[in-house]
This record gives sequence, C-alpha cells and structure tokens, in this order.
Amino acid sequence: MSKKWLNLFEFFKSTIAINLSASFFVFLFGGLIAFNYSVLSFGFGLSLLFKEVNSKNEYVFYFNNQISRIQLWISSWCFTFAFLVICVCVFNLIKLLF
Repeated sequence: MSKKWLNLFEFFKSTIAINLSASFFVFLFGGLIAFNYSVLSFGFGLSLLFKEVNSKNEYVFYFNNQISRIQLWISSWCFTFAFLVICVCVFNLIKLLF
C-alpha cells in the first residue's frame, strides 16, 4: 500500500471511535437501523467536528503529505461505509448461525 493510503486510513482510525460513541446513543433510542444511518451521518459529522476543534494541527501533516481536507473527509466516509457494510454482514451471519 502506498503511504498516502496509509495516511488516509490513519485519519479514518482517528475518527471511528468518536463516530461509534456518538452513534451508540442513537442505537439506544432508535435501534439498529437508526444506528446505521447515524454512523454515516450524525456520528461521522460529529467526529469531523471534533477533529476540526481539537486537532487542527494534524491537517498540516496531511497537507504536507499532499492530502487535502476534502480527500481526508471523503476517504474517511468511504472507509466508514465499508466498515459498516462489513459489520452488518458479520452481524447478519452471526444472527443466521445462532
């Protein structure tokens, strides 16, 4: 893998914990479908907002590695989508087996 993809994946990893934490509260009140939508919208937006407020200096690192803020956000959303699809598939497989 190229260095750029590894940097994009590192940004995604730094946002997923906040995303899942925020979406967990949606899960408690709205169920699994609401959780899935929240991971891709509310939780994702909240994690980006958290990065904007608390980690502005990290964007300089990515900019120096020729990665724009928009590239970070789009790739992070794509990684989040792929992560969610994998989790749903695993959940359905476990539900089918047990």
